[in-house]
Amino acid sequence: MIRRFAAAALLAATLVACSDGGFQRGVFFGKVIDRTPEEVVSAFGKPESIDSSVPDAPKYVYSRKTFNPDNMNKVDDKTVVEFAKNKAGQVVCTDVSFL
Repeated sequence: MIRRFAAAALLAATLVACSDGGFQRGVFFGKVIDRTPEEVVSAFGKPESIDSSVPDAPKYVYSRKTFNPDNMNKVDDKTVVEFAKNKAGQVVCTDVSFL
């Protein structure tokens, strides 16, 4: 009986986090790294803002798109997807910051 309750509580907490935050940090990172800006937008929609101050290295800022499973599924206020040119000269995601 206790195991069922614990499993139900865990499922409920996960669903609550997913309803607001959407994607676990690791899953989000895995789906955007080495992807082009177009591929990221196709997978996750338009970002809240785009910082294009550095040519060929835009930063896409998403609001409340991810959550931290290591901190009780706390939703990240901002997720910043950073792009840069790779060795082939293509602009791809090189890093993600969770704020």
